[in-house]
Amino acid sequence: MLRDQRITRAKLEELSNAFADQYFTLMLSASEKVMRDNPDISQRRIMNGLRLLSVSSMYDMATSPDTLTQLVDQLVVVTLQNYFWVDSGRSQAIWGNRVQPLVENLRKARENIWSIAAKVFTDEQLEELDLLIATWWSRRGGTEFVAYVRFSEVASAKGGEILDTVRDGGGLLEPLDRVTDVAEDTRLSVERTFFWAKRVPLFANWQADALMYDILIAPEVQKSLGNYDKVAGTFATMPERVEKIVSRLDDIPNTARSVTDTVFSRALMLGGALFAGLFILIWWRGRNK
Repeated sequence: MLRDQRITRAKLEELSNAFADQYFTLMLSASEKVMRDNPDISQRRIMNGLRLLSVSSMYDMATSPDTLTQLVDQLVVVTLQNYFWVDSGRSQAIWGNRVQPLVENLRKARENIWSIAAKVFTDEQLEELDLLIATWWSRRGGTEFVAYVRFSEVASAKGGEILDTVRDGGGLLEPLDRVTDVAEDTRLSVERTFFWAKRVPLFANWQADALMYDILIAPEVQKSLGNYDKVAGTFATMPERVEKIVSRLDDIPNTARSVTDTVFSRALMLGGALFAGLFILIWWRGRNK
C-alpha cells in the first residue's frame, strides 16, 4: 500500500541522526545498569565491548554519504542485533537476571527504526526488506559482529531494486532531483562531519575501558589481584617488623645499622611500587563495578 504523505531527504537525514543519538542513549542506559556493581569482570568486559562496537557503528552509519543507505543499514544492524542478542537468548545466558535493561532497549531500538522505515517504504517494501534480513540471518547468522553488517551485504539484487525504486519516487521518499543533489550532498557532507566530531567524545572513554578490561582479564593480572590481600597484609605489618628488628640492633655498631636501614629502605621502596601498581588496578576495578 502506498500511503499519501511523502518524506523529504532532509527530514530523513534528521530522523537518521536522531535515531543514532537515541540508540546511544539506550545503549548507555542499558550497559550502565548491567555493569553497575557487577563483580564479574568478564561480564563487564563483554558489555563494554558490545556498546563500544554498536554505538561507533551506529554513528558511522549516520555519517554515510547516502541518506537512504543510512536508514537501511541502521535497519539491518538493529534487527540483526535483536536476532543475535535477544531472540536467541544469548544475552540472557551471559548476563543472567541483569540483562533485562539490554533486552528492553534493543527491542525498543528495533521498534523505533522500523517506525522510521515505515515513513520511507511502502508496506510491501517493508515486508520484502524484513524477508531479506531474515533470510540472510538464517544462512549467515551467528556472528557477534552484527554491528558491522551492512545492507549491501544482506541485500540480493531484489534489495537493490527496492532502493532504486524508492529513490525514483516509488516509495514514500520524495523523488531525488539529480541536478540539485550535488549541492545538497555538499551541505550534508559538512553537517555529517560536525555531527560525528561532536559525538566521538561521548564514547571515547569506552575504548580506554576496553583496553583496561583486556589487561584485567589477563591470567597473570588475575593472579596478582588474587594475591592482593596477602600482599597488602604483608606491607601493612612491615613497619612493626622493622621496628622490632631495629630495636634489637641497639648494641650493634652504627655501620651495621646503616647497612640494615639501607636494605629495609630499598625493600620498602620496591614493595611500595608493587603495592601502588596493584592499588591502581584495584581502584580502577572498583570504579567500574
